[in-house]
This record gives sequence, C-alpha cells and structure tokens, in this order.
Amino acid sequence: MSQEFAPQTTQLKDALRVLRYNVRKGRDSVRETAPRRLPASASGLALSALNEIEVVARNLDHFVCNVAHSVLGERSKIPKSLRAIIASSSPEQAFSVAFYETMKLVLSHIGAKRALANQSAGRRAFAQLARYQDVFELAARLTLQLADDGSIAIDQLDDQSPVTRSGTTVVVVFAGLLSMLADPDEPDREAMIFAATELTVALQEKVLSLYREKDTAALAALLEQCANHV
Repeated sequence: MSQEFAPQTTQLKDALRVLRYNVRKGRDSVRETAPRRLPASASGLALSALNEIEVVARNLDHFVCNVAHSVLGERSKIPKSLRAIIASSSPEQAFSVAFYETMKLVLSHIGAKRALANQSAGRRAFAQLARYQDVFELAARLTLQLADDGSIAIDQLDDQSPVTRSGTTVVVVFAGLLSMLADPDEPDREAMIFAATELTVALQEKVLSLYREKDTAALAALLEQCANHV
C-alpha cells in the first residue's frame, strides 16, 4: 500500500467498522427492547422494522468485509511480532494492522460480544512512540497510550468474563502487546494470543495497578518477564 494513502485507507476502514458496529448495536437494541405485547398491526410493523434492520446489518457486514479485505486490504504479508514490525519498511501501517487483528482475537477470548478496535489509534500511537528503541519499553508505552486513547470500544461483555468491566481495555491492550512480544517463529499465532490473554487475566490486578501508577518501567519489566512464558 502506498505510504501516501495508508493513513486515509486506515481511517476509511475504521469509519466502515464504526458504521457496522452501530448498526449491529441498533439492531440488538431493537431486538432487546421491542414490546412483546402489541396490537397485531403495531406488532407487525415492529417485526417488519426489525427484519429490515437485520437485513441492513447483514448486508453491511458483507460490504465492510469485502471492502476491508479486497479493496483496502494489505497486499503484502504483515509481520505479527513487534520486533519484525519495527524492522519492516512500513512499521506504522504494519503495527496498525497487527494491532487490529490481534485485538479482535483477544476481545473474543475475554467474552466481548460486541466490541470495536480502532486501527487508526494503533497507527497514531506507534507513530508517536516509535522513537523508543527498547522493545519492552515501547510495548509498555503503547499499552499506556492505547488504553487511554479510545482504541477499544466494548458494548457488551459476557457475564462470565474473567475481566472486570472497568479494567477491560487495559487488560485487552496489555494482552495484545504481550502476544506481539512472544516467540515470533511460533506458527500458531492464534494460540499464542490466547495464551497471552490467559496470562494477562491471571495477572490483571498487577497490570491494572501499574497502569494506574503509569509505571512504564515496571510495565516493561512485567512484559519482558511474561513474554518468556507465552
């Protein structure tokens, strides 16, 4: 992808994803709150409206997927590890793609039923912090910034989720960055992301404490320690 157009295409992807997210949210809201006992005529109108929203949401899903993966998709293989991203020819774009794809898996694993990751936030954070040469310090600073930058929106979280609602974004971002620091040669990236998520959940109180203290050095040390166990 041309460096000149990469930021714009990333923003367009995010705009389409936000549109899809909001349509899904509206659809689910109607489904959950629609009156169950209405006169036949009103009930028919409500059901018809809900069916139309379902069709719009389904069609938008297909449209966003086609545009994001075909028209705006990456033409070259995107590195998944943070070290490989730093060494790549387009590190900001590579990180934004890896961040988005990783967040989808982490969010799914913690029971986020309807959530949204912002690829542009990933690109923006990496552009601001790429000057930090130590990979663990960079990951720690990215964790702090992305946790505060509105990079993740979670509308529904499973009641059985092991993550507290107030700390979800921090845990999700830490887990994603941790997975990017693990063995870059591991062929099963999805299993690695899930392992990083499980480890982060087990350490979530410590992660949240360091986040609240904005202790970059301690976060970097924890990421380095945990990376050896993913």
